[in-house]
Amino acid sequence: MARADRILGIILLSLGLICFIEGIRVWDGLGGSGFMPAVLGIFFALLCSRLLLSRSSSQSSVPISWPSKEGWQQIGLIFLLLGLYTLLLPWTGFLPGTALLLTALVRVMGRVRWGYGLIFGSIVSTISYVVFKIWLNMPFPAGLLGV
Repeated sequence: MARADRILGIILLSLGLICFIEGIRVWDGLGGSGFMPAVLGIFFALLCSRLLLSRSSSQSSVPISWPSKEGWQQIGLIFLLLGLYTLLLPWTGFLPGTALLLTALVRVMGRVRWGYGLIFGSIVSTISYVVFKIWLNMPFPAGLLGV
């Protein structure tokens, strides 16, 4: 397991460095298009360095536990919901589509009531809409309702 961790660490460290180099290559100032890739590349490289430097001999003897049948069904349902969200987003629009997705995801993953899930989904999607659409002026799909 330690050898696999080292190989994975080298591969992921390389990806982090590539991300950093590409961020610097397209750098156009603080907050520009290269800023976030450069920062994420540094962060990713630091995390991978930790993986390379750690000694995982005590953790390697722990067997991997796979999800139960119910867990696999839950994972499949989450992927189905994400696929439906991707397909239906142009028609539903960002705000209602994301609210419904988050409501369903919270319901599937957290076993909460529909009312609480709808409140959570509505609040989070509204905050995302305000931050990205209104403040940052990013284009979002309007959907059939124009929202």
